[in-house]
Amino acid sequence: MFKTLQNALKMKELRGRLIFTFLMLLVIRFGSQLPVPGVDPDYFADFFNGSNGDAFNLFNAMTGGSFENFSILALSISPYITSSIIIQLLTVAIKPLERLAQQGEEGQKKLAQITRYTTILLALIQGVAYFFYLKKNNCLSIQGGGVVFAAFVIVLAFTAGSAIVMWLGEQIDVKGIGNGISIIL
Repeated sequence: MFKTLQNALKMKELRGRLIFTFLMLLVIRFGSQLPVPGVDPDYFADFFNGSNGDAFNLFNAMTGGSFENFSILALSISPYITSSIIIQLLTVAIKPLERLAQQGEEGQKKLAQITRYTTILLALIQGVAYFFYLKKNNCLSIQGGGVVFAAFVIVLAFTAGSAIVMWLGEQIDVKGIGNGISIIL
């Protein structure tokens, strides 16, 4: 195995792709540690320390710990995966989407663009839902008149984080090695 890796690193293009993929994964790990502004981090530390193997722990494991930190990448790649499934299912039910799927590479590019927009919409919806969850459980570090601003920042942070992870996955597809979305997942 080490001999194969050593031979792979001797090829300049392959070495560059491996390094690029590794660096993008480091960016994701770094982003998983950046907390969303306006959220009380102690609440989530206590919450995860007190829970025993429930769905939140599973989701936290799937996001690489970024849900526990309530980081800007807490949504991870899940809105993209959900939107991909939705668009694939809709190509069977909606004729214009079905025609796009049958148009070859150009149709696939348009479907990918629709999937990206759907990802942003789902991330927005999930960001709003998380904000109301935070507000309901008194997890906001900002109270009173700053709540509207906090809502804007939290929703924007989650949406942008999801868009960044989606973009990084696509960059790994193009400039790195393997399927970027699968590697991130």
